[in-house]
Amino acid sequence: MDMMLKFMLSQYAQLPVPQDILHSWLEKWISEQERYCVDSTFSARFPWKETGLPQDYFLQRKLNIDGQQFLTGPRYRGGDINSPFIDLVASDSSIDCSVLKSICQEWAQLKPQYIRILTPGHQKIQGITDQFIYASCLSGASEYQDDTVTLRPAKYADFEWCRKALMDAWQYSLLAIPALRGNQCSVDDEELRDHISEGDAHIVYEEGIPVGLIICEEGGVAFLNGYRISEEVILPAFRGRSLASRAQRLLCNRLNHSSREPILMTGTILAENLPSIKTAVKAGRTSFLRYEFLPATFS
Repeated sequence: MDMMLKFMLSQYAQLPVPQDILHSWLEKWISEQERYCVDSTFSARFPWKETGLPQDYFLQRKLNIDGQQFLTGPRYRGGDINSPFIDLVASDSSIDCSVLKSICQEWAQLKPQYIRILTPGHQKIQGITDQFIYASCLSGASEYQDDTVTLRPAKYADFEWCRKALMDAWQYSLLAIPALRGNQCSVDDEELRDHISEGDAHIVYEEGIPVGLIICEEGGVAFLNGYRISEEVILPAFRGRSLASRAQRLLCNRLNHSSREPILMTGTILAENLPSIKTAVKAGRTSFLRYEFLPATFS
């Protein structure tokens, strides 16, 4: 793990995170990912029955390619069994065509369509962008003031309103951005109940009128730790007034007050979802990292 940690520290060194924090995050990330090479609860998440492959086929694998280590794992784009790809989750060196070929050969039975890599947001794009990871450092951020927009934690009595808001906003977004279909889905009823119970769901109000919902939970994206926006919707009738970005700024106020440690507010955004990218930028978040697809090659 030491060589992987050293390489990845150099790869992500320009992220605006203290080096000791970055070291801690990457060390924990690599350790967790290595455990998935032997953890049967990890492989049980995958469609091994549907594919006819043994369950242990879906364990992650650390590959030795020309003396270099590459930690890889199976994934499905949007959970679609017809869209398999291989995630390069950690390594101790950069990749080239021969490495891609070796990874594809190792996972040939899965018939992967792509190899996915995680690159710093400032680097030149190598393949097809899948998702951006937008984040903001909450520590030291100035207090945001808003005279008309407020947040209130959702209560269980708000469940039906929250559920309908998610459904209406999701259907509207699918019409506006067809690429979302099959790549992303709204939270289901059980997840929504859990978010409300945990205090992760906040109703957005404009001048006392409920206009949207933002769900932000403690957790990370890739190796980044902090808080993750897993869902944010503004009802169609109230869009066009920067309510989503204003709500994110208000949420930053709350999260900043709740922790003395350096923390991030993160979220993944599909490359096609331009409205959410604009919202993230307006809210003061930047593209820290980027998931990219590189074409699978077997020859």
